[in-house]
Amino acid sequence: MKVFGLYRFLFLLSLLVIATMGCKQKGDGHIDLLVVTGGHAYDTAEFIQMFEALPGISFEMTLKPEAWELLAAGKEFDVIAFYDMWQEPITEEEKNTFLNEFEKGTGMIFMHHSLASHPEWPEYVQLIGGKYNLPDFTPDTNLRSDYMHDIVLQVQVVDKSHPVTAGLEDFEILDEGYSNTMQLPGVQNLLETSHPDCDRYIGWTHSVRNSKVVYLMGGHDKHAYENSSFRKLVSNAINYTKP
Repeated sequence: MKVFGLYRFLFLLSLLVIATMGCKQKGDGHIDLLVVTGGHAYDTAEFIQMFEALPGISFEMTLKPEAWELLAAGKEFDVIAFYDMWQEPITEEEKNTFLNEFEKGTGMIFMHHSLASHPEWPEYVQLIGGKYNLPDFTPDTNLRSDYMHDIVLQVQVVDKSHPVTAGLEDFEILDEGYSNTMQLPGVQNLLETSHPDCDRYIGWTHSVRNSKVVYLMGGHDKHAYENSSFRKLVSNAINYTKP
């Protein structure tokens, strides 16, 4: 987790890479997925390849705030996967666009650093089910969250009967861990780990209005994107949250 002062430049760079790779994938997939990024660098090529490898899915990628414009214009998706770390204030119009997707029952998946998006908007915590407390937005140093790069996490499946974890056994992954994050009471935990540099629960689900919501803490870089168990989680989450 790192907040980049030049993230606007990174947005443009990511957009250029996405455009040149043809990120809009429309094929025989029966699920229309929107993938939203912005505010954080990532291994773009490998990230796109992960979604290309998922069966039964057609996907389109965009950045914030362009995502709000796309949705406000009436573009329909079955599921939206957020992989952003957006720090700019969200406007009332953008909030309404976002919340309207929950009213429609659009499936919602939040991944990794999306836990740190919209730090100034209290309702976002209710939507995603938790919060990464950034230093610039958390005066109390005891409440600030932390991260650790490149740690090997032994992941245990809490509920193997849930559709998001269907077909998954406990697995190992090289990823980034978050600690001292906040989790809402009442969410259903799906994944846990005992690593000292990571919070215990690293995946959960709940419902908001008419939408199913899944949060996956994993997914920092290509090591996660290429992990077969992580890919299975993402695929299951997409299929579970679709209306």
